[in-house]
Amino acid sequence: MEFEQGNINISDDVLKEIAFRSFLEILELNPDEKEAKKLKKNIEIERTPDDSVIVYVKTVAPYGKSIVEFGKRIMKNISENIQRMTEIPVSAVNVTVVDVVEKLEAPKEEEEEV
Repeated sequence: MEFEQGNINISDDVLKEIAFRSFLEILELNPDEKEAKKLKKNIEIERTPDDSVIVYVKTVAPYGKSIVEFGKRIMKNISENIQRMTEIPVSAVNVTVVDVVEKLEAPKEEEEEV
């Protein structure tokens, strides 16, 4: 982005971090948790020739809920947050659901002893 005073360049790593945190908001996970951090590898950023971005997300979805609605919430949250924080247009957020699980929850630190 060019301005009278100079340029602002936003790295793909920053865009990935925004997408990651936006994704975790939908999953209701804390970004500081060890297991949540592993999810970052499921996000990719692609720059387009027209200076917009495409975000790719792989995820699991909660069993028994609408997978389409779940995916739409992820798409909307990532797109809105990237555009609001960076003013870079998001041309697409592509969500790939790779599995369904009983519950989306933060992993427990330690298993309870029985």
